[in-house]
Amino acid sequence: MPFKRKLPDRATLTAHCDDGMTPAKIAERYDCRLDSVRHQLQTYGLLAVKSKSIPIEQAGKGPAPQDRSKRGIFLHADRVTIMRDTCCEFGGLAIRPMSLPRISMHIAQLAKKHPSLRGGQNGSAR
Repeated sequence: MPFKRKLPDRATLTAHCDDGMTPAKIAERYDCRLDSVRHQLQTYGLLAVKSKSIPIEQAGKGPAPQDRSKRGIFLHADRVTIMRDTCCEFGGLAIRPMSLPRISMHIAQLAKKHPSLRGGQNGSAR
C-alpha cells in the first residue's frame, strides 16, 4: 500500500496562507499533525523560521545575576535571618533567606563575640 500524502502541494498551501488560514486550521482541514504542517510550510518558505539566538540589541539586557554580598546573618527585632544558597526546582542555586524565630538568640550572642559572622551590609542589631 503506497503512502498517501495528506498535505496539498505548494500552490494550494500558498493559497491557504493568502486566505489567512493558520497552520492549526490547515492541519485540522487535512487531518494531520500541526508539526507536519509547520515543517511543510517552512520547507516551501511560507513560514519564517524563528532563530533561537538572542538579537544583538537585546544582548546583556536580561536579569542581572544575584548579588553574592547578600550572604550572611542578619539580626532583626523578631527574628534572625540567614541568607544561604539553596537548590532551585529547575537546577542551579539561588540565595534565599532562612528565618529563625527570636528564641534562637544564641546566634546573636555568637555574632557579638565574632563580628565576622554578621555578614552582609546589616552590621548592627536592630
